[in-house]
Amino acid sequence: MDGATLWNVLAIAISVSAVLASMWFGARQVQIARQANYIPALMDLLAEFRSAELHEQYAYVCRDLNREHAPDGGLRGLPPDAKAAVYNVAYFFQTLAGLYALGVIDETAAIVMARGRIAKVWQAIEPFVEQERRFPDVDQHLLALLQAYAAVSQQFTGPSSAELIRARWHSRRSTFRQRLLGRRRR
Repeated sequence: MDGATLWNVLAIAISVSAVLASMWFGARQVQIARQANYIPALMDLLAEFRSAELHEQYAYVCRDLNREHAPDGGLRGLPPDAKAAVYNVAYFFQTLAGLYALGVIDETAAIVMARGRIAKVWQAIEPFVEQERRFPDVDQHLLALLQAYAAVSQQFTGPSSAELIRARWHSRRSTFRQRLLGRRRR
């Protein structure tokens, strides 16, 4: 192989590498832009999670709903206040499940944020939802995302909240140390 051919092969290899890198960076940029579009929705959801009303409704659903009401009439058979509490709590967690299903938040973030609560809510409302699904005018997938999300959260074996915080802290400290050492060497 002569020198000119070698230079041509090298130029083609560099060009192909540049195209592949551009494609990767472009795809990554699209992914970041797509996730950025969901940030306002996620922030609204987190603001709702901080509300005392949601926590009071959550406590009612998990502690009192099954004690005070029979699931025979489904969700539609509940009195207005109980129905409002169930729908607010269930659809809050279903929205979180939707963000997870769409890939807006990853598994660890999605489940750690509400790990035990998801399963407790589904356990409390499942008989009401199952009864509601029996009515002919109801979609059989009513709250199906929440149901699937509860199952996933029960099987989650990832890190605890404390482990995540420690890992992030160590990662940040390590990055800070590397930057600091890099500046000192210059």
